[in-house]
Amino acid sequence: RAKRVDHKQIRRITEHYLKRVDLWSPEAEELVFLTGLVESGYKYIRQLGEGPAVSFHQVEPQTAYDVCKNYLSYREKRAKLVTDALYLPDEAINDYSKEDWEEILWSSIGAGIVFCRLVYRRVPKPLPRIDEPIGMAAYWKTWYNTSEGAGTIDKFLSTIERRKDQ
Repeated sequence: RAKRVDHKQIRRITEHYLKRVDLWSPEAEELVFLTGLVESGYKYIRQLGEGPAVSFHQVEPQTAYDVCKNYLSYREKRAKLVTDALYLPDEAINDYSKEDWEEILWSSIGAGIVFCRLVYRRVPKPLPRIDEPIGMAAYWKTWYNTSEGAGTIDKFLSTIERRKDQ
C-alpha cells in the first residue's frame, strides 16, 4: 500500500514555490494543495494506467509545454521567475520539448506545483474563496480536470475531508 507524503510538508513547499514565482495567495496555496491531494493523494508521481500525467499534481507534459509556448514565452518577467525557481536555464521556456517537461515534472515537486498554479493562472476567472469548498471543487473540475477528466466534484469534496495539513 502506497504511503502518502506528510501534508504539512506539502503545504510548506507549496507556499515556498508559489512565493518564488510570485503567484502566492492564500486561495492559490489552498487550491494547488487540494489539487495535488485530489489528483494523486500525494502518493503517486506518475498517472496510474497509461495516462501521460506526472507529478503529484498530475500535470500533462503537453500542458507544461503549452504553458511555456503560449503563456510564459510572452511574459518575460514571469518566465524568468519560473526558470529561476526551478533552477532551469532561461531557454527552457522556448526550447524544451514535451519530453523535457515530462522529465522535469517527474523529477521535481516544485515543477508540479508551479505548473499546476500556472494552469490556474491562465483561467479568466478569479480563484474561489478558501471557505467555499464547493466553489474550489467546481473550479478544479472546470479548469483543471476538465469535462473529459474522470474526476468529479463529489470526489474532490470527499477527498478534501481526509486532508491532514490542518
